[in-house]
Amino acid sequence: MGIILPFPDKVLWPNGRGHWAAKNRAFQKHKEWARLATLAALPRCFKWNGEPVNLRVTITPKTKHPIDRDNCVAAMKAYVDGVSAALVIDDQHFLVPEIAFAEPRKPGGVEIAL
Repeated sequence: MGIILPFPDKVLWPNGRGHWAAKNRAFQKHKEWARLATLAALPRCFKWNGEPVNLRVTITPKTKHPIDRDNCVAAMKAYVDGVSAALVIDDQHFLVPEIAFAEPRKPGGVEIAL
């Protein structure tokens, strides 16, 4: 199962330095996008088997500027929370996401595969 999401807002990145209220609004919006996209892609008969969940994240950057992998993991927190809400499991059961990069293309994006 895979879901396609927009490139995270700059305030969600560790170096974003946004106001806490703007960051919270962006976080909630991105979390809801991930929850709805996961629910749309999820088979109706899905039942979690209790094993750790491995997320594979493919990031399509907007520009050719390099992105730190650890910053990507932090920026994906809202998306991970949205996926966990849709699956009705605690995000502590997720392994650290595997991060891969695609060729840069505007407007950028994120693909999350379970």
